Amino acid sequence: MVKLKFLTAAAFVATLGLGAPAHAATVQFSIGGAGYSVNGSFNVVPNVSPPDPDPACATTATGCRSDPAGAFKITAITGTFSDAGDGISNAAITGLLPISPALPQDPTDPLIPTSLSFGAGGFTYDNLFFPDGSPIDCTTFPFTGTIIDDYGAAFTTAGGYTVNLWGDGDLHGPGTTAYGIDVLKNSVLLSTSFDGLNGGAVPEPSTWMLMLMAFAGLGLGLRRRRAVHVVA
Repeated sequence: MVKLKFLTAAAFVATLGLGAPAHAATVQFSIGGAGYSVNGSFNVVPNVSPPDPDPACATTATGCRSDPAGAFKITAITGTFSDAGDGISNAAITGLLPISPALPQDPTDPLIPTSLSFGAGGFTYDNLFFPDGSPIDCTTFPFTGTIIDDYGAAFTTAGGYTVNLWGDGDLHGPGTTAYGIDVLKNSVLLSTSFDGLNGGAVPEPSTWMLMLMAFAGLGLGLRRRRAVHVVA
């Protein structure tokens, strides 16, 4: 059975639409707290891990990295974003920031995914989705359990903002998870909320299983803390 995590504050609700084509799904969400809210939907597909950007990885002691097993790739996002502290109210989400895989400053950590990318201002993201909760992100930030890992998913909004939504994981012990957020404009960090966005996953386990079964036929066999934890 797929294990569901339950968070501690404002409700996070995810439902899946598994219409044709069977290789794609829509995940609807609402995450809020600490003056922030993100509401909308992700389009997700089975993830194909990009190659390790280190051309010499095969000759290193740690070998070549890949994205975690069980990851799905977020291909699009729609919805709205609000941030009371920065005066943003229901700004339309205008698009997903595409990944641009890059080497971390600590290329010896085999748990760092190869989808790891860096946004303007130094934040990290990989746009990966984990219906069963994210695995350990890296050896320096071993918290787990959110549907987006600690590297995050990055998107743009009306008004010229860039937002990075990331999973804080089980910071408060088993069964509790939380999210954080970065808000930037013109590559300048306006605000960061650690552990400020919270919620609970409430879909039936069978809904998640239907999604996993749909992707299994495509051969799916197949970690970000803020940059300071990964690249400092």
